[in-house]
Amino acid sequence: MTTMKKALEDKAFRGERQALVSALGAALPRQSILSDEEDLKPYECDGLSAYRSTPFVVVLPETVDEVQHILRICQRLDTPVVV
Repeated sequence: MTTMKKALEDKAFRGERQALVSALGAALPRQSILSDEEDLKPYECDGLSAYRSTPFVVVLPETVDEVQHILRICQRLDTPVVV
């Protein structure tokens, strides 16, 4: 079972994730937010494919304003940001 699947079974994790996706959805266009497991798969590793970890959520901002909104939301919800 993958880390993401284990985490999705955890009610607290699901609640935190849903709160983050909802907050991001209020600030960004829906197409900028990837939260379905199949959409997250391409982002589970960078150039070093030996270590894979499915992200909590992926956000694809298009403007500086969107980046600012994302960072404020993540700070408020105590969510780490990986770029």
